[in-house]
Amino acid sequence: MEFSVEITQAALADAEGYVCFIRDDRQDPVAAEQWWNGLVDQILSLETLPRRCSIIPEQKYFGQEMRHLIYASHRIVFRIDESTVTVLRIYHGARKPLKAIDR
Repeated sequence: MEFSVEITQAALADAEGYVCFIRDDRQDPVAAEQWWNGLVDQILSLETLPRRCSIIPEQKYFGQEMRHLIYASHRIVFRIDESTVTVLRIYHGARKPLKAIDR
């Protein structure tokens, strides 16, 4: 079964923020582009078998099942609704655990 993938504004802002960090703070536009392209590939991989990904450890804080896909130093946090995968956040692994307010 193929799933459609949607990305929330919050997740897009997370990704754009990290790209800006790599490009501007680290002064590495090539690495920023590579990270972005890899992220897009990982997100699109959720079109097929998104349930292969683990349920998030913080699941007890949420009423709906949420999963994550690890990409480099980030967690792509998403939920599955029927035939749609919604990417909720792109969360750096060094951050504190995800909370309901972060959705």
